[in-house]
Amino acid sequence: MRGISSPLNSGHQFNPEPTPALAYIIGVETGDGFLNQKRRGYQYRIRLRAVDIEFVEAFNQAVAEVLQCRPHRLWKGKKSRETEVEFGSYLLHKFLSQPLQSLTAFIEHCRRCAAAFLRGFFDSEGSIDVSGRALTASNTDIDLLRYVQYLLTVYFGIETTGPRLGTKKGSILTRRGRSYVRKADCYYIYVRRTCVGHFFSEIGLTIQRKTARFEKSIGSWVSVENGKRGEWDSNPRVLTDKGLAILRPTRLGDPRS
Repeated sequence: MRGISSPLNSGHQFNPEPTPALAYIIGVETGDGFLNQKRRGYQYRIRLRAVDIEFVEAFNQAVAEVLQCRPHRLWKGKKSRETEVEFGSYLLHKFLSQPLQSLTAFIEHCRRCAAAFLRGFFDSEGSIDVSGRALTASNTDIDLLRYVQYLLTVYFGIETTGPRLGTKKGSILTRRGRSYVRKADCYYIYVRRTCVGHFFSEIGLTIQRKTARFEKSIGSWVSVENGKRGEWDSNPRVLTDKGLAILRPTRLGDPRS
């Protein structure tokens, strides 16, 4: 014994239970969310930085629910348009550091969890054009995109195309006023236009400016949430075992085309 306190003796406690809030956090962490670790100080941080404050607040509420604590204070980031929130939890940090393949049981626990994961992923990586009818999601991890396609198809009957190569490694990316050189190829999937309305009714987006584009394109839309964020229809789409075997990747590292 060296007299060094365990990181479990302080900070928030975490008991992994499959809930929509935890699934949403996993979805966000596959995109804009990030984990920060300072070993010397036993600091294990879960953080989100984004332009859309409602996105950061939704993440804030989800993490607070999972850690059974009060929501944390939001603050402005280095860029005036950015908002940030941060939580400290060794156990949640360790949980989220696992490969996505190890977390699928929490994502696919039920239809509500699958919807929450997809909402978190599309809040982070999704984009809808000005017409409000072209919904896409991009990521450098092609296996992740194929898994997202699997969830959309199996649980909600939402059809997609791709993944297709969007931007190549070495190209310049400008984000939040800064330019970066891409270190990997970036791929995207496209939600078929005939399924965009179904996506918004079954899953939806937290970010208001993205949702507003879709609402404008059709005048109005009715969500299955009945006005309560975070509650989804609990009746899963039924597929045969043969259909599931065809659609579901055997493992994330070895996806089927």
